[in-house]
Amino acid sequence: MKTLQQITDNVFWMPFPKQESIVQVSQYLNKKYGHHYYIWNLSEHDYTRELFQNQVSMHSYIGFACPPLYELLLICKCILEWIQHEGNIAIVHCQQNKGRSAILLSIFWSLVFKTSIQESFYIIAKALRLTSPLKSQLMYIHKYLTHLFSNEQLNTQTIKVKSVILSGIPIQLQQFKPLFQILDRKGICYEEKSQIIQKNEQCIFIVPNLQISNDIVFRCKHITPENDLIPIFRFQIHTGFLFKNIIRFQMNDLDFQQQFEDNFYIDIVYLRGHENQNLNDSDKLNYDQQSLEGYQLIKQLLDTCQIMSLNIKLQLFEENDISNHILENQLQIQQFEQVKEEIVEQNERKNSFQEREIQQFVQNPSLQEQIQEQLNDQDNKQNDDDEIII
Repeated sequence: MKTLQQITDNVFWMPFPKQESIVQVSQYLNKKYGHHYYIWNLSEHDYTRELFQNQVSMHSYIGFACPPLYELLLICKCILEWIQHEGNIAIVHCQQNKGRSAILLSIFWSLVFKTSIQESFYIIAKALRLTSPLKSQLMYIHKYLTHLFSNEQLNTQTIKVKSVILSGIPIQLQQFKPLFQILDRKGICYEEKSQIIQKNEQCIFIVPNLQISNDIVFRCKHITPENDLIPIFRFQIHTGFLFKNIIRFQMNDLDFQQQFEDNFYIDIVYLRGHENQNLNDSDKLNYDQQSLEGYQLIKQLLDTCQIMSLNIKLQLFEENDISNHILENQLQIQQFEQVKEEIVEQNERKNSFQEREIQQFVQNPSLQEQIQEQLNDQDNKQNDDDEIII
C-alpha cells in the first residue's frame, strides 16, 4: 500500500486519509511505527484522531490558501523537535491540492539543506507532483518567504484598509451582487453584500476603520437571484510585507476567478502607522507595538528553526530519490563547469602561445628574414612545378 511518500529519512508526506481508507491507513501506521509517528494535518477537515492514537495536530484555517506564516514556522519547529528523537517520523498532509504541504515542506527543506526557498519549493513540488499551486501560495514562496529568508526588514507598522476597488465585473454577468469578505486567522472580520453593480461599472468597497495584521484573506462571491454563491476571486496577503499605500492585483494574481476583461485589476488602498490620522497617539502606539512584537516573534521563530536544523542536517536520508536527484544534478553541473574551465584554460594557453609567437616575430628581424626566404623558396618551387605541368 502506497501510504507514505518519503521526503527525508524521517519526514513523510501522505494523502488525506479519506473515510473509505482511514482505518487501513491508521492500522498501517500504528503497526509499523507505534508511538513514533506524528501527523500534522494542514487541511480544512478533521477526522477521527483516535484511530491514530491521537498523534495528530490539527491546523485548519478555513478559506486560507496558505497556513499563517507564524503557524508554518511553528510547525517546522515542532517537526524539528520531534524528529531529533531516535526512531520518530513526522508526517504532513493537507487535502487535494498539496500546496499547503508543499509550502511547509519547502520551508523545512530550505532550513535543513540550506537551499533557497524557491529551489526548495521546486524540489518538493516536483516530488509531490504538484502541478497547479495557487497564486497566493506562489506569492508566499516567491515574495514573502524569499524576503523573510533573506533577512530583510518587515513592515512593523499597523495597516488600516481604506477601500478595495474592482475595475469591473465578470464578463458573463450583466449585474453583479457581490458578497465581499476579509478574513484573518480568527475568521471573518469584515463583510459587505449590499451593493448591486451594473456592467461596465467599477465596484468600490469602502472599509471603515479596519485594522489588519499578519495573514489576511480577501475573497468575493456573487449572490445569484436564487441566493446561490458563485466564487469570483480570492487572494491572500501578509501585512509584514506591505511597504506602500496601495497594492494591485491583476487577473493572474488571483487564486481563482471568473472571466474578466484583460485589463481587470483589484486595488487595495490602505494607511500605514503614522499615516493613520483617525487613531489617537496611544492607539497608534498600541497597534504598532503589537505589530512589532508579532513580527519579532516571526523572526525569532525563524532563527530558532535555523539553529535547530543544524542538529539534524547529517541525519537526512542518503538513499532518498530526491536527494540523489539533487546530488546527481550538482555532480553534473560540477563536471560541466570543470570541463568548461579546462577548455577555457586550453584556449587561453593556445592564445598566449600564439601571442608569444607573434611578439617574437615582430621583435626579431632575422626571424622575419628567415620566414620570408622560406616563403620565397616555396613560391619558386611552385613556379617550377607549374612549368613542368605546362
